Amino acid sequence: MQRYINSAVLALSLLCSGLAAADEHAPVAAPKISVGDSWTYQLTDLWKNEPGDLNRTEVTAVNDSDILADIKHAATGALVAQTRFTREMNPFDLGKTHLDQAFARYAFPLEVGKEWKSTASGDNAAAGKRWRYQFEGKVVGWEKVKVPAGEFDALKIALVGYFQGEQVSRRGGSGQLNETVWYAPAVNNYVKLEYNDTNLQGHPHNRHLWELTDYARK
Repeated sequence: MQRYINSAVLALSLLCSGLAAADEHAPVAAPKISVGDSWTYQLTDLWKNEPGDLNRTEVTAVNDSDILADIKHAATGALVAQTRFTREMNPFDLGKTHLDQAFARYAFPLEVGKEWKSTASGDNAAAGKRWRYQFEGKVVGWEKVKVPAGEFDALKIALVGYFQGEQVSRRGGSGQLNETVWYAPAVNNYVKLEYNDTNLQGHPHNRHLWELTDYARK
């Protein structure tokens, strides 16, 4: 009798463990962002292997179609830039380039194996540059990621962007950018982001890393 009881307990334990695992890997819904939410990231230049800016992104407005945010120096609070996201936290800006359609960094609900594609055009008026992008994204899997803000369960997302550029006073060209993003549902944003790209001649150009150092959810 005891053997049967032990077998039943073991079966129940395995069932509960399976349900917990299934729940952990359930599709991740789009975040619910509120005014006052913020994320502070440490930038590192991977070519130089040295830290760069420490900036905080603060949500200032949320409406039916998009999210507005200020980017500020974490130490001084000085305004660096104002930026806009979709309700899914997809950015309309790539560096100093403004896009007509948001960069589809995420395609919620997110689950392992999901893939998506998108296109956009971008303009950097100050530099006299225009770009056409084709983006591809894929959810690679779940990983535990340790950053200055703590350790998080995160979805690893691989993104690639193929771009063609046209400069007002020079000949155009083409290149590629790559992002690896670790999105953590606990913070409604990424906790780590690795970025690299090429110039218009296809040569390696930028290599950057952003890591979460602090966050606040309202």
